Order: sequence, then C-alpha cells, then structure tokens
Amino acid sequence: MRSLQFENIQHAWIWLLVVIAGGWLLVGTYRGIFQRSERKLTWWLMGLRGAALLALVLALAKPTWTRHTELVDPGRLAVVLDNSISMSLADAGGRPRYALAVDAVDRLRSGLREAGDPQVEVDVFDIHGAPMEDGPPVEPKAERTDFVRAISQATARLRSKPVVGVALVSDGMDNTGRQDVLALADSPIPVYAIGFHEDPEAARLDLAVQGIQAPARVILHNDIKVAVQLEKTAGPAIEATVAIKRGREEIATQQVAFDPGASSQIANVTFAPAEAGSFVYTASVSTSAGERLLANNARHFPLEVEAEPIRVFYIEGFLRHEYKFVKNRLEDDPDVSLVSVVRRAKPESTGPGAVGGLITAERLEDIDLVILGDMEAGYLADSEYESLVAWVDDGHALLVLGGYHSYGPQGFRTTPLAPLLPVVFRDNEPFQSEDPFVLELTETGRRHPVFEISGDRVKDAAMWSASPRLLGASLVQRAKQGADVLAVNPNFVGEEGPAPVVAVQRYGAGHVMALAIDTTWRWSRLTRVLRQSDTLFARFWSQTVRWLCGREGEEDRPLIAVSTDRPDYEVGRPVTIRVERQPQPDSEAAAGDVAVELINEAGESIPVGARASSMEPDVFTSTYYPTAGGRYEVAAALTASGQTIANQTTEFLVHGSDLELADTRTNRSLLQAVANATGGLYADVGESAALADKIERRERRTPLVQRTEFWNSPLLFLVFLVAITTEWVIRRRNHLV
Repeated sequence: MRSLQFENIQHAWIWLLVVIAGGWLLVGTYRGIFQRSERKLTWWLMGLRGAALLALVLALAKPTWTRHTELVDPGRLAVVLDNSISMSLADAGGRPRYALAVDAVDRLRSGLREAGDPQVEVDVFDIHGAPMEDGPPVEPKAERTDFVRAISQATARLRSKPVVGVALVSDGMDNTGRQDVLALADSPIPVYAIGFHEDPEAARLDLAVQGIQAPARVILHNDIKVAVQLEKTAGPAIEATVAIKRGREEIATQQVAFDPGASSQIANVTFAPAEAGSFVYTASVSTSAGERLLANNARHFPLEVEAEPIRVFYIEGFLRHEYKFVKNRLEDDPDVSLVSVVRRAKPESTGPGAVGGLITAERLEDIDLVILGDMEAGYLADSEYESLVAWVDDGHALLVLGGYHSYGPQGFRTTPLAPLLPVVFRDNEPFQSEDPFVLELTETGRRHPVFEISGDRVKDAAMWSASPRLLGASLVQRAKQGADVLAVNPNFVGEEGPAPVVAVQRYGAGHVMALAIDTTWRWSRLTRVLRQSDTLFARFWSQTVRWLCGREGEEDRPLIAVSTDRPDYEVGRPVTIRVERQPQPDSEAAAGDVAVELINEAGESIPVGARASSMEPDVFTSTYYPTAGGRYEVAAALTASGQTIANQTTEFLVHGSDLELADTRTNRSLLQAVANATGGLYADVGESAALADKIERRERRTPLVQRTEFWNSPLLFLVFLVAITTEWVIRRRNHLV
C-alpha cells in the first residue's frame, strides 16, 4: 500500500490561509506592475515567482511518499552432509556412499522447490558443522564423524533464521565414542535422517576391539589387569591372539577362542610395566583365519606408570584412634605400600624383647620409612634398635609418634634411638600436656613442604591456624641444636619457648622426625562430621611420608621432564611439547643442550626444534602439526660436552582415518533413533525426495515501511532557484520594478 503525506502539515486551514494570503499579495503586487507598464510579460513573471514560492511551500510542508510492504524470510532446512572418509566406501550397488548422498541432497532440494509456497531454502553443512558455501567437495576426507557437534554447529549458524529442521545425510557411523548422541532429543528442531540399507557384505568374518578397561595409574613392576572387550561378527569357530604392546614391543599375549557365528567376550590380559613414565599402550586382536577389515583390530589406551611405591613399616604399641586414622590414610595413598603391626596383647604379658623379630636387617632392606607409635622401650629388643639405627644412618627415614609411653619415663629415652631424635626428652614431670591447643607453625614450618596446602604461605598458615584443636601433646625439654622445629604447642612454654611438637633433623644420610602429638586424627574426623574435606589431614600425612623418604626433594627430580599439553589430538591440530630442564647449580647439566625428536608409528624419526625463552631459560617448548594418525613417541635428551647425561620419553595419540575405517558397516538404526527422538522422519538415500512433502513449511513475515522524503529533494530546490532567478533577471532587463 502506498500513500503521500505532508508531515509538517498539522493544521491544514492555517496552511490554506497562508497560501491564499500569499497568492492575494502576489497577484496584487504584479497587478500594480501591469498597470504601470501595461505589458503582458508581467503575468509571466508572476507565474515564475509563484512557481518558486510554491516549491518553497512544498519543501516546508515536508512531503513524504510512504510504502507499506512485508519482508518475507523463507524457512531454512540445514542439511548436514557426511563428508567423512567412511562415506568414500561403496554401497552394495558399487557406487560410493558419498555420491549417493550428494544426489540425495539434490533431490531433496528439488522436491522442496517443486512443493510450492511457502518456500524452504536449503543450507548445506559438512560433518564438522561448517557451511559448504562452494558446494560439496569432490571427495570425502573428514577423519571423524560427530553428529552432535555437526548438528549443533549447523543450527547455531542459522539461529537468526526460521529453521524448519535438520536433514542428516550419513552412513550413521558416529565414531566419537560418546554416549550422548540421543541427547539431541532435547533440541526443539526435528532431525530428518537419510541413510543407507545395511550392507550384506558386513556379515563376513571380522574381529574388533570394542573397548578397553584398564587402570589409569599403576605402580612400577606391579601386575595390572587389562580387560579387552572383543567382538566377532560372523564366520566359523576360530582361535585368536590378544596382545598388549607398547610401541612395537609386545608386552603380553593371550589366546582366546570364538564360537561359530557372532559372539563377544572379554579377554583379561595381565602384565607388569617395567619402566616408569607416561605411555600409550595398544591392545590388539589377530587371527590367521583372514578378515574383511583389520583397521578395527586395535585400540590405544594411556597408562601412567609410577615409580616404586614408598614402603612404610608402621609399628604401634596400642590400638588407638591415631593408629586407625593414619593407617587408613596411608593405605589410601596410591604411592605408599604399607605394612602395619599393632600389639593387641597387654603390655605386661611380654617382657623386653619378647615380641622379637619385628625389625631385622633383612626386613629393613625392603623398607623406606619406619613409623614407631606409642610404646614402652621394652617393646623392641636391643638388637632391633641397633638394626634400626644403622638403617637410618644408611639413608632411610624414621618417624616417632607422640604418646604417653613413647615420650614418657619408660619410653625411648633409654634406648639407642635417643641420639637419633631431634628433641631432648624431659627429665621430670610433666611428660604430657592435656590442654587442647591449635598447632602453630614456626617460620621454618611455613616454608616446609610438610605443611604446604595451596602453595600460598599466608593462606596455608591461616588454614593451619583454623584447624581443629589437638587434645594435648607429649612434652620434651627442647629441640636439639641443628634440628628444625616446624610446629609448636603455644599453650606450654618451656625453657626455650613454646614446646616443640614437630621437629626434624638429619642423622647420617637419613631423615628423622619427632611428632610429639597423637591426635592428628581430629583433623579428619571433625571435618568429616561437618561434611567437609579432610584436606589438612590427608596432605599432612602424605607429604610427611614423601619428604622423609626424599620423594619431594629437588635433588631427586629427573634432570629433564618431557610432556605434551594433551594425551590425544586430531590430525592437523597443534601438539605443544614441553621439556623442562631441572636446575643443577654448579653442574654441567645446568648448561646442557636439549634435543627433541618424534618417532611415528612407522618408526621414522622427525626432528623437532625446541627453544627456551629469556623468562624461562630452563623450559623448552615446540609445536608440531601431525599429518597422519597413529601413536607418536616424544624423545627428549640432555647433552653436555658431547655426552648424553639424561633422557626421557612420553607418548601421544593422533586420531586419524583409522577411526573412520575401523567399522565399514552402516548404522541405519542409529539414524532412525535420532529421527524418532527429535520428532523427525527417516528415509533411505534413494527416497530423499519423499521427505520434501513431510517437512514443515513456514516462513517469517516482518512488516516493512519504506519512506521517501521529498522536502529536501534537489528537484524542489532546483525549481525554486531557477524560477526565482529567471523572474528576477527578466524583470531587471525589462525595467519592470
């Protein structure tokens, strides 16, 4: 609809009066000129002046031409065309699935066009959800099929459009391993799936590794069990071999037997890792019977192999809360192997050394840390004390817990252990304080790794000051000269200040700690009652054990450490490699050169240049872009004076086309399930045109007003200017004043 409006005319009668008055004045003026000159030219001049004034009046009235229309935005159908490598395979008729899929999209587009109004436009996207603006590629080359991502990305790109649905054209083989494909049911947009008939050739013999269950973290030299889920699609009864490999090295094998026809089973393969590090292992199945497809016969799985566990021997003289909680914590620590002994008989039933045999030189050979609980001196024999002293002097660790007996008059003060401990026992009462107190860290304790929680010393000190109160402590005379006091009991002041409750020192090549408290269990129990985490208790005991055994010291770290930012990648995605050189003051390793190389699955070596920055001179980084899938090994070496002084390896996976070709069947049932779950429909690839009549047809109409303003039109200004100028020039030349 069109209309002409004068937007400045609010009261038409005023404008009419102005025009009449102006016209009357104009006629009167030129009538006087005519009477004086008696020339007819006067009336032509009046016409020119009137035309100029009329153009001015029109401009002031602001004439506007208004046109009311509708903007029609047709419905959009997002077509996700599977261009993954598996679509390059031929169907039962011999044509590539991809060619059939492209034809199906063309038929669907033609069917929508012929169905009449309202029109539906088709936008085509690839299996990654990216628009195919230049049309489908000639060959399908995508190395992964992810339905959820493709549909989500495609609909997100059309979120400002009236989307009527999504058409998914695929063989149905989603290989992401995700379990939430049917989560698309939450989408308000229906999915119309176009798929393929099941391939009858898929019934031939095929073995596949369907899944792997393995621990993510294990201890070096410990047996682990890997459960390999196997599937056989068809064929006669066969024998097969399941193998676990690291790189090209075969670690363990197991024979399995399959019954005739389709069957599945789980093979449990046991092996013991022989090297610590971060590795990627491979589980594979093979048979001499011959298969139609070998690409799905193997799967990779990561495994973190930790070094030998910290071997702890805990001897307790009495069954008490501290023993129960500490024992449970150390048993839960994956890096600790605990052996504990607690006396259950009455102490008076045994004489000195009557227990016997708990501590021997032979047993101590397999121990890293001995923890002695609350006991009288006679609980262990003199020979056991002597063995323990020699063992600590040789580079091992001893921890003595607080208790009424161990720090009392009948405790360790009279044994050969007294010179080892970092504290001096009291000679007279009181030997025990019963007053509750909150542990207070010394300046040394705030810096010590035993009490580190968050890495922020101020924050950690605040957390320890807010810890649950301990129910008393064993009292000592003082700390020995050269010992480090880490924490004190502020409620009891001795001859040198607050009573030490945590003190450490070196004895020979070993570490010794005196822990004059026996109620650290309250850090766990009270927080759990309040439904809070017992972080203080867990971190304290795990870090105490590690520090005493030297597992946290900088000097025990490897000279170099190599890692990647992720365990797995896709082809073409950047792999960030990081090599950290351990600072070694006064050592040639401090200026050693770092070299990094990659070894692909074919055994080919790929040099990688790693550089350090001036901000972090001991951190070397590099970026690599893999061009093919498979398992890659990263080997880093530290050299000095032409000699290799340290090396370390790690591994990562690149998901390549093997994922796409791992299973060449079509999955019609998955596409049908997706369509049913979203309120859409399913059609075979040859019947795609039939969906055109079943897809909802709607459009979005938006009112649109088009305004054309004439008040500032150059034409009006030109009329005014030409008319007024011409009239003035003619009048002057003819002396008509």
